[in-house]
Amino acid sequence: MREQQPVPSATRVFWCERVTYRTMEADEIAEVSRHMSLDPAEAVRFIRLNVRALAADLPPMERHRALSWVDGGGCVGAIGSLHRGEPCGFSLSHRGAWIEWTVRPQLSFHVYGAADVAPPTPCEGC
Repeated sequence: MREQQPVPSATRVFWCERVTYRTMEADEIAEVSRHMSLDPAEAVRFIRLNVRALAADLPPMERHRALSWVDGGGCVGAIGSLHRGEPCGFSLSHRGAWIEWTVRPQLSFHVYGAADVAPPTPCEGC
């Protein structure tokens, strides 16, 4: 009789990315940071914390738009998108630069018996 092979398990993870472009034209990348989250609310929290940290330095109109997204329906809609398996994001201008945050749902597979595969790490700073 053949031994039955274990079935790989799939877990939904959320890849968070922050891209800062040098100018408003988004033509040259200045900085990129990536994190992984294990649930939609944690992924959106990554964006909320980043945006809130920049809010005080934003011009009044951009600050209003940013805080409306952070404290209003924008982040709620983003969490809903992630629950549906759709990506979400937010962007703003800051000191002549353009910053974009995106979160994309992905499937992460664990193959039983693959001892050299490290488990996913949660989103840093969340």
